[in-house]
Amino acid sequence: MKKTPVYIWLVVLFLTLLVSVFANTLLFTLGLILIEFLVYPLALGITALLTGLTAVWLSNKLIHDGLQSPVEVVVKWCEGTAVLLSLLLIMGNQSGWLPNPPILVSGSSATILALVATYSAGHLRKAISADRTPVRRIVAWLIYAFLTIPLVIFMASLLGLAGA
Repeated sequence: MKKTPVYIWLVVLFLTLLVSVFANTLLFTLGLILIEFLVYPLALGITALLTGLTAVWLSNKLIHDGLQSPVEVVVKWCEGTAVLLSLLLIMGNQSGWLPNPPILVSGSSATILALVATYSAGHLRKAISADRTPVRRIVAWLIYAFLTIPLVIFMASLLGLAGA
């Protein structure tokens, strides 16, 4: 088994970071109509899913070493990081120590998610198994993730937690 060149992992990290920053910045704009208790978990949860899937897909496509990154494990690591980050951001918002421009919070959390996704996609690679990538499960995750956005906004508006 040959060692993967560093530049390939840098490409994976860069492209994963692009997806993460774009998705997180786009979803953080929901803070204009939702309170932080809803925005942080929603934005970071969806961004973690997209970032994990991007890192797995890129590492499996660009690296030909007979190994594969497992989708479920990488996404679990990213989602766990997203939960921890959202708790930290909620506590930071309540205590008033978050940076003033929200783009700094969005960009730094997107960077952390991209680093976790790339690291876990690289270090959790294992031999190719007989069962293929769970495409149906991934599509279901993506559909559920994007349907939660209008659902959370609707439920928050019913409870008086949304409005601009």
